Amino acid sequence: MKKVNILMVEDEIIIAKNIARKLRNLGYNVAKIVNSGQAAIDYINREKPDIILMDIAIKGGIDGIETASRIKGIVDIPLVFLTAYPSDETIERASQTGCYGYLIKPCRDKELQATIQMALSKHQEQLVIQKSLQDTVKEYSSQLDKIYLNNLTNLPNRLLLRDSFDYLKASLNSNNNNDISEANNSPELRIKLIAVLNISLDRFQKISNFLTEEQQNTLVQEVAQRLNNYVSNLDFQGITVYMKEDHFVVMIPLDTKITASNYGEEILNQLRQAFCLNNQEVFISASIGIAFYPSDSLNIEELLQQSEKATEYARSQGGNRCQFFTFAFNVKTSSSSEGLYMEAELHHALEREELELYYQPKVSLKTNSVVGAEALVRWNHRTMGRIEPYKFIPLAEESGLIRPIGEWILNRACRETKRWHDAGLNFLKVAVNLSGVQFRQLDLFHQITQILFDSSLEPKYLELELTEKILIENIKTNVQRLNLIKKIGVQIALDDFGTGYSSLGYLQQFPFDTLKIDSCFIRNINSNKVNFVITKTVIEMAHKLGLKVIAEGVETEAELNCLKQCQCDEIQGFLFSRPLNAKDFQKLVMSNAYI
Repeated sequence: MKKVNILMVEDEIIIAKNIARKLRNLGYNVAKIVNSGQAAIDYINREKPDIILMDIAIKGGIDGIETASRIKGIVDIPLVFLTAYPSDETIERASQTGCYGYLIKPCRDKELQATIQMALSKHQEQLVIQKSLQDTVKEYSSQLDKIYLNNLTNLPNRLLLRDSFDYLKASLNSNNNNDISEANNSPELRIKLIAVLNISLDRFQKISNFLTEEQQNTLVQEVAQRLNNYVSNLDFQGITVYMKEDHFVVMIPLDTKITASNYGEEILNQLRQAFCLNNQEVFISASIGIAFYPSDSLNIEELLQQSEKATEYARSQGGNRCQFFTFAFNVKTSSSSEGLYMEAELHHALEREELELYYQPKVSLKTNSVVGAEALVRWNHRTMGRIEPYKFIPLAEESGLIRPIGEWILNRACRETKRWHDAGLNFLKVAVNLSGVQFRQLDLFHQITQILFDSSLEPKYLELELTEKILIENIKTNVQRLNLIKKIGVQIALDDFGTGYSSLGYLQQFPFDTLKIDSCFIRNINSNKVNFVITKTVIEMAHKLGLKVIAEGVETEAELNCLKQCQCDEIQGFLFSRPLNAKDFQKLVMSNAYI
C-alpha cells in the first residue's frame, strides 16, 4: 500500500524532527521539511504531497495562514495547521483558508494520526462530492439551455443576462482588442465601454387593449426581430435580451458615448416604422435609458436600475426619446423632509421598542404541517402607524442603522424560536434575512455564535437567507464566510432565486442547504408553461445537488397542485397564512391549522 507523503512546514528544527519521527513511526512518509512559506510554495510547484502540516507562526516572510491561502490558489491539497497558541482570532483566520483542522503543539501520536486520517478522508469525500456536483450541473446545463431563451421572441431572457454581460466585459478587459477590431473589419475602433440600453415600449398596454392575443404576440415578436437584426449588424457584437412583455435590454460594447446615443436614435427610428399585424398597421414608439460600464457602475444590477431610471425620465418627457443616466436621478428618499423625519425616528425605534417580528409560516408538502417560519420585521410607529419594511429598510442601510436592527432581529428570532421549543414545538426552524451590509460585517460570525449561545438555540434551527446579488460581489470571500458559518451548524438559504442575473452554475460554489424560488415564477404557474418548466427543472436540479426547495408566494390551490407535481419540498404564501406575530404563530402551529 502506497505510503502517504507529507510536506511539513516548520521553522523550529527540533519540533520538526520530533513530529517527523512520530509520523514515520506511524507509517507516514515525510517527503520534505521546509522552514518558510516561500519554500513550501516552491516545493508545491514542483511536487504534490498528499497532505501538508503547516505551522501557523512560521517566521521569515509570510506566515502559515497566508502561505496556505496561496497554496490553495495553486492546487487543492488537504492542509492541517500546527500551533502552540490557538487564539480565537487565529483559528478563525485559519478556518477561512479551507484547512482541515489544527493540532496544538506538542501533539500526541494518537491526535496526530487521527487528525491526518480525518483530513485525508474529508478531502477525498469533498472531491467525490465536487465531481458529483459537476456532473449534475453538466447534466442539467443542456436542459437549462432550453429555458435560457424566451419562447415567444427566441431571444435570451433575463436568466442569461449576467452571463451575456460578463462575456462583453471580458471582451472589454481583454488584451485582444486588436483581434476584436479586426473581426469587425474596423481596426480603428476600440472597445472602451459597454452601453446598457433599457428599451420600454410607450403606451404598450393601451395599444394591446385593441389587439387580439395573437396580434400582441406578433407585435412583440416583430419588435424583437427588428432589435435583434439591428444589433447584429452593428460594428461591435451586441446582445439583445427580452425582459418582459414591453421591455427589452440591449448591451453593446462601444468606443464612445456618442456612438451609443447614435445607436439609440437609430433604434427609435427602427421602432417608429409601421408594424403590419394581419393587414392592420400599428405604430409604436419607445423610451430608451442608457447607462455605461464602467463609468456609471461596475455591476450589471446597478446598471439596469440606472438605465431604467433614465428610461422613466425619458417617458416623463413625452417618450420617443433617449436619455443618458445621470447621478442626479439618484435623489434619495432621505433627502426629502418626510425621509429625514423617518430616518430620525428610526434611530429611536429600538429604544422605544417599536420593532416587532412577524413570522411567515413554512409548510411541508410531505406532511402538510408547519415546519418553520421566515422572520419579518415590522415597525409600529407611535404616530405614523405600521411602516412596511420596503420603506424603512433602505433607510436603515443608508444610515448604518441596519447593523443594530439586524442584530436585534437575529437575537429576537432565536429567543422566540427557543421559547417555542420549550413549549413543545422543538421541530421549528426560523429563517432570517441578511442584508449585504450585515453579511459584510467582520464580526458577523462572532455575533451569530454569541446570539445562539445566549438564546440556547441549537444552530441547526437557524437558517440565514441571502440573495444572489449579495453573494456574487466577491465569490471567493463569501464562500469562505459561509463555510465558516456552516461549520457551527447554521443552515444557509439562497433567497429570491430567479430574480438575479447570474448563471445557475454558481450554485455549486456555495454551501447552500436551501433554494427559495421567487414568487415571480410561482405566480400562475398552472397556466404559464414557461414558468412551470423552469420551476420543475430547477427543483429537479436542486434535489440532485442535495438542496431543499421552498416556493415563495403561493396564493392559489392550482399553484399548490403544480408545486406538488414538481415535488417541491416546502411552500410559503397567503394561501396558508399571512405573516403572524409570535403569539398567533405559536397558536397556529399548536392547533396545526391554517388561516
